[in-house]
Amino acid sequence: MGTIYNYEFVREKIQSELTDIEQSNNQNVKTIAKHVADKLIQFAENKIFGLKVQESVLTLTDCCKKILKGVNHHISDIEVYKRAAKFYFPSSDVEFTMNIIVSEQDKSSNGQRIDISLDDLF
Repeated sequence: MGTIYNYEFVREKIQSELTDIEQSNNQNVKTIAKHVADKLIQFAENKIFGLKVQESVLTLTDCCKKILKGVNHHISDIEVYKRAAKFYFPSSDVEFTMNIIVSEQDKSSNGQRIDISLDDLF
C-alpha cells in the first residue's frame, strides 16, 4: 500500500520552513525563499510532486541553497523555478508561457491575443 498524500501537510511543512528562514540571518536564501515556497506549494497541488516533498527530509532551506549554488549576481525567476523542481525531480523541466494581451485601442492588433513561449525569446 502506498503513502497517503496530504496536501495540507505539505503546505504547512513548507510554510513552517519559510517561517524558519525568515527568522534566520541567511539573506541570500531569504531573498528567494517566499517565491520558492509559493511555487512549491503550487507544484504540490500535483500529487506526484507533492508526495516527493512530503516524503523528503530535505527542507526549503536546502532547496534554496541548491538553487543559489553557483549564482554570482543574478538568477532569473524562470531559472529559480526550474532549479526548485529539479531539486525534487532532477530530470524535470519547467515550461512557461507568456500571454501578451493587446488593448483593443491598438488598431493594429485587430483585438487579437498574442501567445508567446518564453523559450521563443531565448
